[in-house]
Amino acid sequence: MQIGLFSNGSRNNKVAKISYDEDLHEIIVADRLGMTECWISEHGTFLNHKAPDQLPSADLLICKAAALTKQIKMGPGIRPLPFFHPLQVATEAAVCDHLTDGRYLGGFGVGINVAQNTQRGPMPADPRLMFREAVDLILKAWTEPEPFDWNGEVWQGKGWHIIPQPLTQFEVGIACSRTDSTVEFTAEKGFLPMMSWTPTVAQMKGMIDTYLASAHKRGAAPARSRVRVGRVVYVADSVAQAKRELHGGDLSHAYSRMQHLIPPGGSNVDLTFETMIDNGIFICGDPDTVYEGLKNLYDELGGFGTLLLITGKDWATRAQRTRSMERFMAEVAPRLAALDPDKIPPSRH
Repeated sequence: MQIGLFSNGSRNNKVAKISYDEDLHEIIVADRLGMTECWISEHGTFLNHKAPDQLPSADLLICKAAALTKQIKMGPGIRPLPFFHPLQVATEAAVCDHLTDGRYLGGFGVGINVAQNTQRGPMPADPRLMFREAVDLILKAWTEPEPFDWNGEVWQGKGWHIIPQPLTQFEVGIACSRTDSTVEFTAEKGFLPMMSWTPTVAQMKGMIDTYLASAHKRGAAPARSRVRVGRVVYVADSVAQAKRELHGGDLSHAYSRMQHLIPPGGSNVDLTFETMIDNGIFICGDPDTVYEGLKNLYDELGGFGTLLLITGKDWATRAQRTRSMERFMAEVAPRLAALDPDKIPPSRH
């Protein structure tokens, strides 16, 4: 198993620079500790976010982070394709691939609340149709050395060509959180399926099973080792200490995606760190407890390749979050490293 970050930014600072500096600090720590990748949320104006410290362009932060790190790969998690011209996305990704010296990862999705968006104006087509056509156009722009014509349902043009072409053939991740069609599309294109931290284990297992059973037409074939799973993880001396240090953190930004976690007859006030930890949704506590929680998750899902630790939030202090990451990589990650989800179990016969 590999370890990475999902920097799911939501710090609620009044000045964006403060949040960006915190995000960069966590990425630098992850790089120092040997984590392999980081996906950075893109919360843009077009997605109706209102926080003053939101990050509308993950690519800009990635390019700065690349100058401050040595080996970690980074990508937007995700770019909402219906809001941008595909050639713009293709070009900016190619530039980032050069500026990061080949440490860039593409990250695509439809976006959140696209149909309710009021700032961009009416969409020219169904957002999911736009997403799929944009992906095909971007892939062609990345691989076609000569100018080409495009006559799609959404976009049309002649003599299209991007400069520069990508430096490498980098991986692309797709946000998979709700529909089977997205998971099937991810498998078809040979992309990396990224599971959010809010679905239930049963929902994630269903998506992984669908991904593995789906048709494949290009790139890498579906495999458990390609699945990314996000989880809130916090290492302390005990579960009680973890609860004390995380207590008071703001979960309100995720309420809309966590309604399925509310007990019968409950409300948003039940969505506390104590509830999340006690029910194993957040995996927190001493190293043994964290390892056991993650191993149970791994077994319930049937195995996955990369665990993405959820960061980008001012839960606990910077020193406490850094200590948790350090202890995780020193005391938990080595015990997970040997897990190989693609290994065929030995026959019992």
